[in-house]
Amino acid sequence: MAELNSYYGMGMNDYYYAKGSMKTSSEIGNYNGTASLCAQSAEKFLKAVIEVCFVEEGSDEMMHLLRTHNLRPLYNKISSKYQLSIASRDCKWLGDFYFDARYPGDNFVVVTEEDAIECLDILEKLKEDTEKILSQEKEKRHRAKAALKGLKCF
Repeated sequence: MAELNSYYGMGMNDYYYAKGSMKTSSEIGNYNGTASLCAQSAEKFLKAVIEVCFVEEGSDEMMHLLRTHNLRPLYNKISSKYQLSIASRDCKWLGDFYFDARYPGDNFVVVTEEDAIECLDILEKLKEDTEKILSQEKEKRHRAKAALKGLKCF
């Protein structure tokens, strides 16, 4: 398991809870918890990429992105540099469950089993994309560090 005190670690934690919640959701006939956990996990996966891959920018925009719950601007920033296997509309749809499936009110939605399965599918793709991007970034930094070590000879 990844370090828990990181966006990636917390995203993985929520991912496992979302996957595990399908059984309980089926038993009680309520999939809202699964959908909101998927939205939370997706947010943390996206923020893990922002945190690691855009840290050099260190701007107010990056701080704003790390504070938002809106998946679309996170997606848009990441997709400006990396290829993702999900679409912006997937993030918008999944992100709507962050509030609409959790809190009563005018925008409250009842999540169906089919919706929950789709949420998990989107989340799975995003998890894979996140792991690929973070792995590429780690390798890139490893190569850069090795190159710098080579310069110490001079």
